Formats: sequence, structure tokens, C-alpha cells
Amino acid sequence: MKRYLNDAQLYWATRFLFAISVFLIVVLSLSYHSINQELVYYSERVDHTHDVLENVQDIRMKLYQVTYFGRGYLIMSDSANRDGMLRKLASIPVKMNYLAELTEDDSVQQVTIDSLKSSFKVYAKLVENFGYSDPSQFDERLKFDLLRNGSSRTENLNSILDQIASVEKELMRERVLNRDNYKQQIFRFNWAIMGVALLFLLSSFLLLERELKRNKHYRAELENQVQNLNRSNAELEQFAYVASHDLQEPLRKIRSFADLLKTKSNKSLTEESHEILEKIMKSAIRMQMLIDDLLSFSRSIDTSREIEEVDLNEILQEVKNTLQSKIEESRAIIRSQRLPVVTGYGNQLAQLFENVIINSIKYCKRDILPVIDISVSENLGSDIMGVRESQADTIFYTVVIKDNGIGFRMEYAEKIFTIFQRLHGQNSYQGSGIGLAICRKVVDNHNGYITADGEEGEGARFYVHLPKTSPTP
Repeated sequence: MKRYLNDAQLYWATRFLFAISVFLIVVLSLSYHSINQELVYYSERVDHTHDVLENVQDIRMKLYQVTYFGRGYLIMSDSANRDGMLRKLASIPVKMNYLAELTEDDSVQQVTIDSLKSSFKVYAKLVENFGYSDPSQFDERLKFDLLRNGSSRTENLNSILDQIASVEKELMRERVLNRDNYKQQIFRFNWAIMGVALLFLLSSFLLLERELKRNKHYRAELENQVQNLNRSNAELEQFAYVASHDLQEPLRKIRSFADLLKTKSNKSLTEESHEILEKIMKSAIRMQMLIDDLLSFSRSIDTSREIEEVDLNEILQEVKNTLQSKIEESRAIIRSQRLPVVTGYGNQLAQLFENVIINSIKYCKRDILPVIDISVSENLGSDIMGVRESQADTIFYTVVIKDNGIGFRMEYAEKIFTIFQRLHGQNSYQGSGIGLAICRKVVDNHNGYITADGEEGEGARFYVHLPKTSPTP
């Protein structure tokens, strides 16, 4: 199946896309925040300008009311109009002070307001003098002049108010323009942030969808491989049955007839015939051993049994009992630390220890008693060479089996675990080359690792790494 990106490329592509999207969203969000602050500022300034213009209009209205009540007082000479005139006049300085506060950040407006206050003082003095007079004592000509020209007294004040309003209206126009501009930018940035987020989500969705499709194809391939593996296992089981019955039966007959021939015709056979018969017997024995080892290898593949708690100390003692005759014959010394309890397949772990110990006894030095030391330690998966990335944080028990035998060169450290691979000929050391292959298969069944090192003439060390957690059956 074609893959457009391998795992590493997909890993970095996904993170690059995520980083770019986060970067753009952060930059756009910061810009959005800055623009939003400007929008808030100009919105506040527009409201502020509204307040100034409203205050100017209030002052203008109060001046009109002063004139209105003043005319009423001039005509009727009553206290109600006079009190209204003086009350409205007294409220105007408060409005002017508030107007000064509103425009305190504008030096030009402050100068204009100072001029307004000065003109108002002159106007207020005239109105107060009029309020303390008796209009009924005025002659008709004076009354007519006051009625006709009374509003002219406020023209200077209204003119100054017009100047203030004109400046504020210009500010209002600029501030409204800036506010609307930032509103448009806020709108555009909202769309930009949403677009980036949608682009990231869409890209992530497409990547995820493609990976799901790819995984679907992989699952189909895996199912096919599992079916093929099950078929191979079934064929292997069939082979084991044939090896244990059909192959061994004629082999036993060959050995029996050869032995019978040797017994009955021993005196009549020539020396050459004796040698041929001896070779037949040795070949049959070797064939028998090879079949037995293949059966052992097939049993090491079987993981149909339930996983259980296995005390390696009991396993080691069981192996010692099984190999008692070989140990006594070679006078081997086996020393061991206290071994842990692991979860796994007891029969397979027994095969593992048995094969490694037999290997150490078999390849011992002549005239030197074989000594086998077994020790254990705990190690993190990341400290073990060749460990899978998924097991980097797994805790392993490392069982080290060390001997003082003939050892081997390090260039063969991996080769010795390959099935049917032998470093020595049959004449030197008997064996089929399957024992250590069985050890590797057993360790693989436990999601572990086995390695070896050594030096020619100085012995060998086997490192069995078994996870503390249960292996996957």
C-alpha cells in the first residue's frame, strides 16, 4: 500500500501545522486585542464629545431661559419671573465648570472656556443688577429698548459656545471615523481568526481521515497476515505431529534394525561394515536429537496457555533437577542470587534456563570445572540496547547468566541466536543449533530481549531482559 508520509514525516507535519496555526492565532489575537482597545478608546471619546456638546447645549438653553424670565420680569415686574431668571443664571457657572472638566485635556478649548467665563461674569453682573431693580419704575422707552435688544446681551456668549461646539463637532467627525474604521478591522480580524481556526481544523480532519483510511488498510493487511500466521502455526502443529509420530516411528525402526544387525551379525561383519553401521547409528541419533529440538522449538512458539505468576527460583530448581545427571557428570557449579517473580509462561521459561545452562556446560573448558553465576538487577527500558520506543519507560528484570567456558568472538554475538547456526562442528561439540534460537523465541513471547557478549577463551554472558508487567499473550 502506498504511503504519502512516513510516521516521522507525519509527526513533524502535524506539529508544524499546529505550531503555525497557534502562531497565527496568537498574532491575530494580539492584533485583535490592540484594535479592540483602540475601538473602545474611540468609542469612549465619541461618547465624551457627545457629553461636551450636550453640556454646551444646556448652557445655551439656560442663557435662553434667563432671557425668557428676564423679559417676563420686565413686563410683569413679578417675583416669580425674577426668581426664575436668577435661579437659571446661578446654574450656569456649574455647567461651565463641568464643561471645563470635560475638556481639560484640550488646551485650545480651555482657552476658549476661560474667555466664556470672563464674558459670562460681565453678563451675570448686568442680569443681577437688573434683578435687583424695579422694572415698574422704567420709562416706556427703556422697557422697549430692553425688550428689543435684551437677547443681544447673550450673542457674545453664544458666539463663544459656537466656537466650542465647532471644535467638538470636528473632533466628533474624526473620532466617529476612527471608531468605524476600527469596527471594520475588528470584523475582518474576526473572520481571519475564524478562517485560521477552520483551516487548522480542516487540515487536521483531512490528516486524521487519511490516517484512518491508512490504518483501515493496515488492519486489513494485518488480518491477512494473522490469517497467514494462523495457517503457518497450523502447519507447524501438523509438522510437530508428523515429527513426533510419523518421522520418529521409521527412525526408531532404523535404530532398532541397525542395533539388531550389530548384535546378530557382529562377528560376520567386516571392519568397513562396522564403520558404516556406526555412522548409521550416529546419524539416526543425531536425527532423533534434531527432531526433539524442533519439537522443543515448536513448543516455544505456542502461547495458548494462560499467563501466570512464575517464580524464577522454582524454575531454576526445576531445571537443576532435570539436568542433575549432566551437572554431576560435568561437576558444574551453579551459583544464583534470589531471582524475582515474573508473569509469563512457566514451561517456556524453564526451556530458556535449561538451554542456556546446557549451553554453558557444553562449551566448558577442558580440565576446568564449569562455573555458572546467575545474577539479577532492575533496569529502565531506555537503558537497554535495541529496546522498542514503546518500552522505553518499562521496568525490566535483567537476569545475567555468566559462565567460564570457551566464550566466543563478539562478531558472533547475534549469529548464535539464529536457528541451525553453529560456531563449532559436530566432531567438536554435539548439538543442532536450535537451543539458543528457542531462548530468543521464549523471550520474544514475553516482550523481552536477550543478548550475549563474551571473549574467546574467557567465557560468555547472557543477558535476559524480562518486563515486570505482564506480556501480551
